[in-house]
Formats: sequence, structure tokens, C-alpha cells
Amino acid sequence: MHSSSIPATQRRQRFWITNTLATYFLVVPAASVATAQFATIETIAGNGRAGVPVLKGKAIESPLSNPFGVQPEEGGSLIIASYDQHVIYRLDPSYSHLERIAGTGEKGLAGRDGEMPSKVKFNQPHEVQVDAASNIFIADTFNNRVGMIDGQTGRWKIVAGTGESGFSGDGGDATAARINQAYSIAVIASDLFVADLGNHRIRHVNLNSGVIDTICGTGEKAMPTSGELAVKQPLAGPRSLAVDEDNLWIVLREGNSVWRLDRKSQRIFHVAGTGEKGFSGDGGPAVKATFNGPKGVAVQPGVAVFVADTENHAIRRIDLASGIIATVVGTGQAGYNGEGDAVQTRQLARPHGVCCLQNGQLLIGDSENHRLRLAQP
Repeated sequence: MHSSSIPATQRRQRFWITNTLATYFLVVPAASVATAQFATIETIAGNGRAGVPVLKGKAIESPLSNPFGVQPEEGGSLIIASYDQHVIYRLDPSYSHLERIAGTGEKGLAGRDGEMPSKVKFNQPHEVQVDAASNIFIADTFNNRVGMIDGQTGRWKIVAGTGESGFSGDGGDATAARINQAYSIAVIASDLFVADLGNHRIRHVNLNSGVIDTICGTGEKAMPTSGELAVKQPLAGPRSLAVDEDNLWIVLREGNSVWRLDRKSQRIFHVAGTGEKGFSGDGGPAVKATFNGPKGVAVQPGVAVFVADTENHAIRRIDLASGIIATVVGTGQAGYNGEGDAVQTRQLARPHGVCCLQNGQLLIGDSENHRLRLAQP
């Protein structure tokens, strides 16, 4: 099924940025478990080949190199980070055409405040976020910075990082701080969170004051202790973030696990994964499951948490009512074997981006299949 067969009222939905997963599990309708599986999956952009997209051609017939992070805009467009093209694309609300909105396509470090985004040079951007004011935030990963396309002016602005790798700047201007590989970002209201993976820290930027601080991680690469103050705990490769009003959700790549930072108490809690590398646990408690290099997380409030279990080539789902984990897309083997139903038998290849839509759909950056895919309940 192609995107044209999806009713516009279903396509044009904003993403959820909230959820309430904790060390306890919520009482939600039993129907959430019954509807846990997806009915179909389809490609909405990318033809399976790496390369520069044909911007005036059909999105599903165009190359799309390594789509990583993906997020919706108001009105239904999708913003996509193309990792090895060093470009940010927009897919129109009908999922018909791609356009380049930022990046020259040349790997590098360039872009001053006030410039047009088309003149900015990125170095393997991993993730994007869109806030309520239509600002588009970009994790310019190996340029060690976070930038923004201003939703009002359309101009480029540096938000955090000098472009030089390192660790410095806490308590001061975020644009004068050093970051070591900005892999992931999450934004809510005036709060920006940065997964400073090379420093094994989570940094927070107050978007009103521009001040940066560390809120989680000591700089040591190790597993945290559940229930302790986050700023005093180590982290093992913080790779992906999601945020709601109460919690920051953290995927640890080397730690093969998922954690929750309570924003009020500033304590960190274990959510899923034993820390061991593997592919096990489906049908049982998420805390006893194993992952293999997870690199993405998305939340559906009151219902589920989704994890891109990248090196297992799968999407895992943690049910909030029961705490049970299940694989909902992917077989554990890298590949591509078509579209349609029997979603659990459909292969993925190192998925990175994952994003929930309000109608229960799930966007997947099927990175090494060079496709953006949509799973529908």
C-alpha cells in the first residue's frame, strides 16, 4: 500500500512527546495490549538505494541514503536526517516529494548565525526535533554541536557547541561549551537535552538563558545505579533521548538498556535491558530482556515505549500496562523482504530513527535499507 492510500486525516498527525513509563507500570485499558502489534508496514520514501534524492520525483522511487532521525512538523510534513548525505530533508504531508531544507551535501563544518540553512555544512547529522514554535533542531553529531532552523525567520542558529570536541562550559553560554559527539536531542518548552555520547553525559540547555549544564552522567563509562541522583551516576554510551513533562528517557548504546530520569527528583531509574548484549526476553519483563546496540527511542503516552534495537535489526515495544517487551517489527536478521502485512516477519537493516504518531502509527528510519517506513496498527 502506498502513502496515497492513507487518508489525509491519518497522515497529518503530530508526534507524541509525552509518556509516563516509570519503575512502576500504569493501569491502562487492556485493549492497549490487544492492539500491540502492527497490521501493515510500507515504505513512504526511498527506493532502497543510497544516493541523492530526486527532489522533484516521487519519494518512494527516489534514493534516500541512511535515514536516521525523523520527526513530524505541524501540518504533517516529516523532517528527516540523512546521515551520510549530510543533509536534512522534508517529506511533504502527502508523502509524495522530498525537498532539501538544510545542508550543502558536502561533509564539513560551516554555518554562521543568520545564514540560510542551505549553506550549512554538517558532519553526519543523526537526529532532528521540532518544537511547538516550528523550530527545527539538528544534532550535528561529529561537528559536536546542535543547531536550529528558526521557525519564524527560516535562518540558521547555533544552539550549543563550538564545533570542537571536548568537555567544557557547564554553567555558561552553551555556544561556548564543548561537546563530544552530539548524537541525540530532545526538546520540550524551553528545555533542550543533548546526548553528549563521547563524554558519557546528558547536557541540558535552557533555551531562554542559553546556559548549559550536565544533568546526568559523571563522564565515566559504566552502568548507573537505579534510584540514585542522575548527576552522580555514570552512563555507558547515552545514544538516544525522548522527553515528556516529567521524565527524560535515555537509551544506552554500550549499556544495552533503557533508563528514565525523573525531572523533578533528578534520579535515574532502570526501565529495560539487563545490560548484556543479546536478543532475548520477548513476552517477559522488559528489565530482563537483552538488546544489541539500541540507538533510538520513542514514546506513546500511557501506552508504550518503542526502542530501535539497531544491531538486532528490530523494533522492540515495552507495554506500559504490563511491563512486557515484544518485538513488533523485524526478524533479527538484516535484510529487506517487502511490504504489507505479517509485520513481524518483515526485515529491517540497522534501524536508527523511530517516532510515534498520535494515531498509533510508527515511523522507522530503516537506515541501511535506505527507506523511511510507516507501520500501521
